[in-house]
Amino acid sequence: MPEIPLSKICYVRLAHLRCDQAQSSVALAEVQIFSDLTNAGNVKRAIFTILVLAGFLQMNAQQILFVKKGAQGNGSSWSQAFGDLQQALQVAKQGTKIWVAAGVYTPSQTGNRNASFVINEGITLLGGFVGNEMSEQNRNWESNPTVLSGNIGDANSADDNSFNVVYTRNVSQVTVDGFVICLGNASNSNEKEQEGHRTSTGAAWYNEASQGSHVVRIRNCTFQENKSNYAAGIYNLAIAGATNGSEITNCKFIQNNAQVEGGAVMNVGNGGTCNVKIESCLLRDNFALYGGAVFNRAINNGMNNSKILSNTLQNNNAYIDGADFFTNRDNSSINKPLFVSNVSSNAPSQSNILDEVKNTPNTVSRMRPSSTSRN
Repeated sequence: MPEIPLSKICYVRLAHLRCDQAQSSVALAEVQIFSDLTNAGNVKRAIFTILVLAGFLQMNAQQILFVKKGAQGNGSSWSQAFGDLQQALQVAKQGTKIWVAAGVYTPSQTGNRNASFVINEGITLLGGFVGNEMSEQNRNWESNPTVLSGNIGDANSADDNSFNVVYTRNVSQVTVDGFVICLGNASNSNEKEQEGHRTSTGAAWYNEASQGSHVVRIRNCTFQENKSNYAAGIYNLAIAGATNGSEITNCKFIQNNAQVEGGAVMNVGNGGTCNVKIESCLLRDNFALYGGAVFNRAINNGMNNSKILSNTLQNNNAYIDGADFFTNRDNSSINKPLFVSNVSSNAPSQSNILDEVKNTPNTVSRMRPSSTSRN
């Protein structure tokens, strides 16, 4: 009798069983033998193949942790959810997904302004859940706002708010999707001239690459009402030869205020390479002295090749110059961000400085865009 191929002997149907005690998702293989088998060797081979497959799936199963405001559990399910996002971030291992239900979460319960939501390598953070979903496809971040707030002290004052609500550094597989990030305050008058210091920069999010290739994927998030000396919304930094290739997609930056540069976003290659992509985002009512919406910089032999693609810019303002975009470099660096299909409510002569070169401390040359550079 000819040997029957294993592909015709059985099929494997996969399901996932939530194991609360183990706090993990275990893959189960269910096998149905649908041929009339008379050759015992074929059966043994089939069983062996199935066992190997099931073991592989179990080893690679993705852990899910659950967070729901006011809960007091161990994070193993919605009914046993953590009540604090920091609890989940502290125990999450590489490959973990964290499902976060609607509510307001703060980095500190004790008023520690230096505390941030630190997202480590391999973590996927998902907001927009009601708190009973069985699938991440059922979440709705617009109907169920999941808020990461820097308002950790006096609710009526921003003076004691978190310096950086979110912090990421030297990661390559991090995704954050479906959050409102608001009320960070890095407006430290003592650090006003020190871009890059965490008490003066990146109020909503400080996103740092200082080693190797760093990538954070930020999707469907809103950055709102953050205040900073530099980069009130998000500070994307590449230093020490590292590359920051983070991607910001379908996000909103609304009413963020920087006292110096980068009302919503700063992309900086400071001895490193900044390849950040900002795509299909709304930037509205942001303000700074320079670069009301986005400020791009390259210094100290750095590079900035950021891509600013298909964004909508409305009513952004700069007290001095570059209501939408300001691009700055020293003469040791390369700063060539790509601007494609961005639509602005500002006239080109008001909205953009595409190249400011500081050749010496006292000599600056500038190039404004033509009327077509916004298209």
